[in-house]
Amino acid sequence: MNVGSMVTSVKAATKIDASAALVMDAKTGQIIYQKNTDKVLPVASITKLLTVAVIENEIKENKLNWNSKVKINKTLAKLSTSSELSNVELKKGSSYTVKNLVHASLISSADAATLALTTATGDTTASFNKKLQAMAHKIGVKDAKIYNAVGLKNSDLGALKLKNVSAKSENEMSASDVAKIAQYVVKHDSNVLQITKIKTETFKTTATASTVMNSLNQMLPGNTMAPKTVTMDGLKTGTSDAAGNSFVGTGTYKGHRLITVVLHANGDTDARYTQTENLLRMVVNGYNPVSLKKNATVSQAKTVSIPNGKQTKLAVRVAEDTTIWVKKGTSLSSWKNTFKAKTSLQNKKHQLAAPVKAGQTVGNLQLSKDGVTSLSGNKSVAVPVKAHTAMNKANIFVRMYRAIF
Repeated sequence: MNVGSMVTSVKAATKIDASAALVMDAKTGQIIYQKNTDKVLPVASITKLLTVAVIENEIKENKLNWNSKVKINKTLAKLSTSSELSNVELKKGSSYTVKNLVHASLISSADAATLALTTATGDTTASFNKKLQAMAHKIGVKDAKIYNAVGLKNSDLGALKLKNVSAKSENEMSASDVAKIAQYVVKHDSNVLQITKIKTETFKTTATASTVMNSLNQMLPGNTMAPKTVTMDGLKTGTSDAAGNSFVGTGTYKGHRLITVVLHANGDTDARYTQTENLLRMVVNGYNPVSLKKNATVSQAKTVSIPNGKQTKLAVRVAEDTTIWVKKGTSLSSWKNTFKAKTSLQNKKHQLAAPVKAGQTVGNLQLSKDGVTSLSGNKSVAVPVKAHTAMNKANIFVRMYRAIF
């Protein structure tokens, strides 16, 4: 039985009432459903995921640590009391740890707390933007418009706004961009999911005063919009006049992590969650997760060529457990036979050179089929493969003989 096309039909696309949306496997980037994913749109506070990725990177580079203190100036203190923004109050002259501010940013989407993070190593709005853009480029985001770390309109930043930039300028990304950032955060910043799954936390404003922060994510377990089949633990809401009601989410289904993106859901604030639920329902009702287990072989691609090796063929095996999503109705015992398989090696010339160590990751097994797409833009799902055995380099005489004959 064939898998059938995984391309979403025009009719199916109308099921998601939003300007753009997608749902994908977090590990492989396999896209299970997509709609207008390359359309660049305002994303508001979803930007804060990228900001936290920059802060996490600075912690890894020992430029900051979770206990680093950030002192609040007059401008940040004033912004933190604005009724028009999402906030926890920050007191002028008080200091808060990077950990406190990151929690405020991700749990209650606190704008001034996020902006305070950008000053932790002495950055201005403009210089931190360069860090945001560098991180976006590293992640693979190329067409985003980034003006600040919070996703506000430039005019909303008051004294922190960019000069020579329109007051209406606001961060914009595509659903694909948002998904790439979410995938990066999930894979590289394990702290984030530990924070975004928190429903309620107390933020100490001063030694004697505090604020209770409630997560804006209504899809967390026990909340009003929590799905029954997928356990959600993140990630970030985005709301503004231009961005509408948007949400990038993540959760697990039968042990498999999914990422969802809904930009500009039509309707009230809860519409972003309703549409996310629709995305998750598409996966649960329409697809099965099947696994390629570590050390498995795929009959169409068991070996790779090594021209300078002692032997010319090297046996390869799947390097790690990998999930592939196939339409329900597929025979799970024979699903691999419905895919084309090709091994792509990890260098520019696609030519592997000896010596090779046993267990060394040598490339990816590209599984392709009509309708299969991934976040990378490839029409295939990449499965890491490793050398099954070691292979030494052939001696000079053997290599010369092969070159001649």
